Amino acid sequence: MPIDRSALYRLPWSRSDCAGAWVEVTDACDLHCPGCYRHRISGHRAFEELEPEIGLLRRLNNCDRIAIAGGEPLLYPRIIDVVARIAEEGLKPVLLTNGERLTVELARELRRAGLAKYHFHVDSGMRRPGWEDKTEAEMNELRQHYADVVWEAGGVQCGYNITIFPATLQYLPDILGWARANLTKVQHLSLIAFRSIPIANDIAYTVGDTAVDVTRLQHATAALEMLDVTVDAMYETIRTWDPSFAPSAYLPGTSAPDTHKFLVAVQVGSRHGLHGYLGARAVECVQVGHHLVTGRYCAFLRNPRVGMKLLLMGLVDPGVRRIAGNVWRMLLRRPVRALAPLYTQSVSLQQPNEIVDGRVNLCDGCLNMMLYGGQLIPSCRLDEYRLFGGPLEPARVTAMRPGTSPSGTVRAPSLVAAQMRTGGSPSRSTRC
Repeated sequence: MPIDRSALYRLPWSRSDCAGAWVEVTDACDLHCPGCYRHRISGHRAFEELEPEIGLLRRLNNCDRIAIAGGEPLLYPRIIDVVARIAEEGLKPVLLTNGERLTVELARELRRAGLAKYHFHVDSGMRRPGWEDKTEAEMNELRQHYADVVWEAGGVQCGYNITIFPATLQYLPDILGWARANLTKVQHLSLIAFRSIPIANDIAYTVGDTAVDVTRLQHATAALEMLDVTVDAMYETIRTWDPSFAPSAYLPGTSAPDTHKFLVAVQVGSRHGLHGYLGARAVECVQVGHHLVTGRYCAFLRNPRVGMKLLLMGLVDPGVRRIAGNVWRMLLRRPVRALAPLYTQSVSLQQPNEIVDGRVNLCDGCLNMMLYGGQLIPSCRLDEYRLFGGPLEPARVTAMRPGTSPSGTVRAPSLVAAQMRTGGSPSRSTRC
């Protein structure tokens, strides 16, 4: 079933009024994942440089949360101070980490500093010692470990960034099934299509008027078949497994507005199981209401334990009315379950930067803008600035659409054109 945008809420984020922003504390990392787009150039940044940047991001971007990224941010010596500084601004600090260095004790320190949420990158494409050659379904064991650590430390939400490759598309039901079984412990999944900078004879790249050699980039690839997963393909795979799966909001692309860069579903349930999905009107109420009260759009709820008050939005939202019906039917069968609180769990299908019809196709309303040289740039393009002095642009590119190769021949049943990403890493391409 094709995605019907008329039934979805177009997220209202913009460059200067967005739910999220991004700060990068180091480019050092304790893993080296295939396709990683963050080159190891400068190491740890000085905290004295980061501190004013956090305040400037809040003013320029009007963000609700700031993602703390790298590299691996848990390698950064003053990570507790960075978390505390963001919290001091009244914002939600989110830590993007591979989790290798996280302990219950460190998790408690981060909680005391004000951390709001983790996004663990855990997928089978990583070169993680002890987890090589595991399937995506088998990686759920490691995801469970981190969810349990966060739960034991308490007070901080838990989410996952998972890169999806053509070979792992089939495992989406295993991932979602695991997440639903942990609905009280896990608040978010980002399922992100792998992207990289394509190398082909008929694609050239420039920065300004200067031609550049993209083979210098560790994330450039000639294996164009790796770039075939799209949001639409993930959606169809999930719907085949669960026909009730119902996204409520989306972001389009910039140069190709018909593409889906973000497709967001919000699941509602309890420890007794899934009850349904928020509809577009409910998500719109949350975004507009949050902006009305705080002056900012909402990245995520401070407390995912929403309770029965959520059902009041059934007055305007058919999805919530379906949730209410399922809850009442459950209560009629087993009234004791009325004591079980309701939780939300968001699922975001994402399609990072790519080349479509010879143009760079970005997210129209980037959730991860960062500062570079005092200017806001998409965080996914940082190393283009660091290595080449500015953003790459494709030149002499054969017009391409999903399902075609640079030579114009159909490559399918694949769905995507040759893609450009500034760092398409299985580890760092998932940092939205």
